[in-house]
Amino acid sequence: MTGGSVKLEKNLNLINGISILVGVIVGSGIFISPKGVIAETGSIGLALIIWVLCGVISMFGAISYAELGCMIPKAGGEYEYLMVSFGKLPGFLFIWTFTIVMIPASFALSALIFADYTLQPFYDGCAPPFSARVLLAASSISNEYNLHSNELKTKGRTENFQNPFENSKLDAGKLALAFYSGMYSYSGWSFLNYVVEEIKNPNKVLPLSIFIGLGLVIVIYAFSNVAYFTLLTPKEMIESSAVAFTFSEKILNEYSWIVSIFVSLSSLGYINGALFSASRTIFGAARNSHMPTVLALINIKFLTPITSIVFMGLASLVCLVIEDTFVLLKLTMLSEYIFFGGTVAGLLWLRKRQPETIRPIKVNLFFPVVFLLICIFTIIMTLIITPFDSLMCLFVIFIGVPIYYLFVVVEKPEFIQSKINSFTILVQKLTYSVLDDSKDD
Repeated sequence: MTGGSVKLEKNLNLINGISILVGVIVGSGIFISPKGVIAETGSIGLALIIWVLCGVISMFGAISYAELGCMIPKAGGEYEYLMVSFGKLPGFLFIWTFTIVMIPASFALSALIFADYTLQPFYDGCAPPFSARVLLAASSISNEYNLHSNELKTKGRTENFQNPFENSKLDAGKLALAFYSGMYSYSGWSFLNYVVEEIKNPNKVLPLSIFIGLGLVIVIYAFSNVAYFTLLTPKEMIESSAVAFTFSEKILNEYSWIVSIFVSLSSLGYINGALFSASRTIFGAARNSHMPTVLALINIKFLTPITSIVFMGLASLVCLVIEDTFVLLKLTMLSEYIFFGGTVAGLLWLRKRQPETIRPIKVNLFFPVVFLLICIFTIIMTLIITPFDSLMCLFVIFIGVPIYYLFVVVEKPEFIQSKINSFTILVQKLTYSVLDDSKDD
């Protein structure tokens, strides 16, 4: 059987698309970000506005990505779009950062939150030990099952809403930090583009999944925050180390552990959904020889990029050594918005350079332009607010330039290439897989 005879199967419909999008976005963010948003805004009213605006901004980005996804229907998302727009080097820099920083750090963050909420009921009044957190987080990353998010409905006092804009902080820096926290909770809106190659009728299903899925997330997040504020004051939210757990203690008392289970499942659901999507990006890069060829293998029985999935899981386990979850958050956010902005800039560039190209979906330029400006603002504010962490992130991105020329551009010696081929064949036999040798034109 040849590599070209086995390809990713188109088996994702509208329901699958919505489920992937909602499952990936509604992960751990909604359980840690409310504290950051209310701390920086100072009022319930302004916090709720920030949450809705973050959703609208994400929708603008997703709408822009819908045009690119239908125009370039290949697995890989930003990687493919940046290559088509600006060439191979920008595409490689994305896949390099995506593989080394963005996805492993994001998975590790969600896994640690999963561990925190799972262990917290057993460590009343103190934080769980780091070793226990890491072991449980590692087991969550290794989980292969699809878990569904659960919604908790409550009612409580409403006096917190009598003066919703009292104590609002209108400082530009604080508002930027509030957006920073809120936007993290919407991370994952671009993940459906990573699996566009497996979507049936993507010209119809992709945009519909985005509108319905992201719309549902905006509503869920708004009502989740309203629920928090009906039982918790802004001060209580700021002082809480686990907002959802504090919320559950108010209403369920000794049964608050139930909410911890729901939060844990939600975080685990993000890991599973994101691993499904992100592995397709690594697969797409390996198919173009921008990552090791062994990562372009497809399992013959299940038609899945099995080696890419395993690789992403292992890379995420390495990030668990970072104990501070907010360091992981900072590592992901700046790199995300650098490449979000670059991708949308590519959309605008392609409109000018390739006006005759068939675009099944052609969005109003208002959406990508506004989203690009917001990306630029976010990048600048991040550099100002957290210069050290930002420089670390930029260093990781740009170290990819010499790596690209050394390992991609320069032809490998014959004896090294022979060893690589032998290793690839060995992995093929172990995983019952073949190569998908299709490449970009």
